[in-house]
Order: sequence, then C-alpha cells, then structure tokens
Amino acid sequence: MGVIASFIDWYTLGFVLIGFFAQLCDGALGMGFGAISSTVLTVIGLPREIVSATVNGAKILTGTASTVAHLAYKNFNLRALLVLAAGGVIGGLVGAWLLTQSGKVRYVAPVVSGYLIVVGIYIIWRAQHVEKARVAQLRIAAVGVAAGFLEAVAGVWGPLATSNLVTSGLAARFAIGVGNIAETVVAVVVFTVLVHHIGFDQLSRSAVGLVIGALIASPLAARLTANVSKRRLTIGVGIMIILSSVMRLVRDLGLLG
Repeated sequence: MGVIASFIDWYTLGFVLIGFFAQLCDGALGMGFGAISSTVLTVIGLPREIVSATVNGAKILTGTASTVAHLAYKNFNLRALLVLAAGGVIGGLVGAWLLTQSGKVRYVAPVVSGYLIVVGIYIIWRAQHVEKARVAQLRIAAVGVAAGFLEAVAGVWGPLATSNLVTSGLAARFAIGVGNIAETVVAVVVFTVLVHHIGFDQLSRSAVGLVIGALIASPLAARLTANVSKRRLTIGVGIMIILSSVMRLVRDLGLLG
C-alpha cells in the first residue's frame, strides 16, 4: 500500500480526474482530451514540445481504448477514416518536425483558435438545418493534414478534425468515431518523432494520471456517442469547439500564468 500511495500521489490523482473529464468529452464529442490536457500542462509551465509529446504519448493508450469502443459501437465510416488518417500522418510529420526546429510555430495556434470559434458557432447553427448529403473526400484529406499539423504543434486534433468532418456532411456520430480512431494513428507518429528529439526522460509524469483517468472514461464516452440524438450531439460538438478554442486562445495570447 505504501508503494501505491507514493505512486498515486495527489499530483497524479489530479491528472486522473483531468484525464477522465477530458476523455469523456473527447470520446463523446470527438474533442477535448488534447485541448484540456495540453492547456493544463502549458499553464503549469512545461515547454511546448514536452507538452505535445506527453499528450500524444497519453493519446496512444487512451486512443486505443477509445478506438476499440467506437469500433464496437460502429461509430465510424471506413473510407472517411482511411482518408483522414492518411492526411493526418502527413500533417503530423510536418508539424512535429517544425516543432523541433523553430519556436515560431507557436504563432499558428491563436489564428487556428479564432477560426475554430467561428466554426463552432456555425456548427450549432447548422444543427438546426438540413445536413449535406455528400462527403467530399478531398476535403477530408485536407482536414487530416491541417489537424495532424495542429496535433503536433499544440496537442489538439478534435476541434479542427471533428468540426470539419461535421461541416463536410458526415453524421456527427461517425465524425466523432472517425476522428478519434484517426487521431490515435497520428498520435503514434507525432509521439515517435518528438520523443526521438527530446528523449523519454523529458516526458511529464502527469501523463500517467491522464492515461488512467482516460482509460476509465473511454467506454462510457463511446456509449454516449452511440445513444445521444444526432441534433444534440452536433450541438455538443459546436459548444465544445467554442469553449476549448476560447480556452486555448486565452492561453496562447499569454493571458494565463
């Protein structure tokens, strides 16, 4: 008991709770884990490349659990998944490389956050109207590249990927499942590149707490996705995009900490 108590201390327990809440949002709404956890890690003072490596390392395990759950509930579209994942890997490689080369990449994040706030408002409006019947594969590929890049430089994937999948005409349930599964693939790529650059010893131990909390939340989140109505799920996606984007925008403009 003494060993367990020393390992699961109050610091780690705090991140267990953060990981649980973040993954509940991410698994149910297709976003939230990276936005919430990366914001917390940045606010406590960790460098951007360590934040990204830590969050993506945690996403490998949490994403695997989420992937299994979404596959079980059939929350995915195979063609959209393959296209998004391929684009995400390309964008992730570019973003991870730039993150190890230059600090100027941080200026991209505020612009993206501002754009996503507008997207979130549009998605909430769109939930009240007829959805497009056609999903453009080329647009999904472009979304994957952009989201993969943002995943590498900011540890954030869902707000860009899921929002654009929804606005492209993919049903919210499938957009969330596809986004979560593809994100796991991209996380492996980004994590591998960044850890090769900074080393395992630089990873934050908060990742342990994030993983534990997220693994607990993953099955519950996927079930929520399968059972919540399309309209409510779409509105939830829009609200989460706005909230997480505002949170990141405040962080990136230096108004926190």
